[in-house]
Amino acid sequence: MPHVASPTSNLYRIEARSDGVALLLAGDWGAALHVPTVQSLTAQLLEARRDADMPVLVDGSELASAHPRVAAVVYGVNAQLREQACDVRYQSLPQSVDALVTLARPADSDQNARERSHWLNRLGKRGGRRVASVAHTAELIGNAFAATPKLAVGKAQARWVDFMALIRETGAASLPVVTVVNLLIGAVLGFVGAVQLAAFGAGLYLADLVGIAVAREMAAIMTAFIMAGRIGATFAAHLATMEANEEIDALRMIGVSPFEFLVLPRLTAMTLMMPLLFIYAATLGIGGGMLVADVVLNTSPASFLGRLQDAVAMRHFVIGFIKAVCFGILIALASCYLGMRAGRNAAEVGRAATRTVVVSIIGIIVIDAIFALCTNALGV
Repeated sequence: MPHVASPTSNLYRIEARSDGVALLLAGDWGAALHVPTVQSLTAQLLEARRDADMPVLVDGSELASAHPRVAAVVYGVNAQLREQACDVRYQSLPQSVDALVTLARPADSDQNARERSHWLNRLGKRGGRRVASVAHTAELIGNAFAATPKLAVGKAQARWVDFMALIRETGAASLPVVTVVNLLIGAVLGFVGAVQLAAFGAGLYLADLVGIAVAREMAAIMTAFIMAGRIGATFAAHLATMEANEEIDALRMIGVSPFEFLVLPRLTAMTLMMPLLFIYAATLGIGGGMLVADVVLNTSPASFLGRLQDAVAMRHFVIGFIKAVCFGILIALASCYLGMRAGRNAAEVGRAATRTVVVSIIGIIVIDAIFALCTNALGV
């Protein structure tokens, strides 16, 4: 058998075989003072190949120990030989060395895979993902309709302790930021309106502007934005963490419905608290406008409230109330859906929270636009 041996080391030898070139690793690489370099081994292997199509076999059957040096050299030789379009195979490598080499070997990039696939295949896969997303969303909504009556009669797999904690989190704990934002929004609307209306001597109509704008639009929308950023992101991050820790799988294994135990209490808490927060926010917004009217236009609170009672009909508050309910359902479903379908790593927790805020804000604007079209068509 032809034999090509390295004159400088007894840690390896290179054999030219009929089916290729073999790199036989031997001895104890951990105890050796000097080990062969990747460049020298690669050069000798390429020189020993009689044919460009000959594969290279890395054989570790004669190794005395599985030292990390072996894995480093084998990985380096593999990388340089593959740059030369050489087929590299392994035989009898120690399990730890083979595992390290496999772990360090870069996988084919997704970009190259996408470039090799036909555009119709990519379009089909993307369409399939969209259809699956729609199906999962429909399943979530269907579960909400099916499980809500069970919660109402106390038969759902949910703990009232958790539900009351969610009520406090979505309700009382959100009051400070809702107070500040809506009070300032009402004041800003009042100031902008006062400057424009005072130029025409119509400062009394500031109550119309502030009342209708706050009741129909601003109170519900601003409160929904706050809840999307504060509560929606929290829900998504919590559920994504549970998904990463396989806690949701554990619930399924013990026969507990993740929807009833995790999603339904959050959905119910948001649906109940959003209308109450809307009423509170609308009161603060109108109060902010009334304060500006008193300071800028010298309109007394009694005159402002009298004009407000004549100008703002109850239907404006009803429209805002219904919007708040829809916004609460949207935020709860979006946060739970994205949280429970997040990947099982730490990075996906942050992505789930970010996606929840983005999806919720876009959904809020879309729902508000639909309400605007419908109310305009109905004349209300």
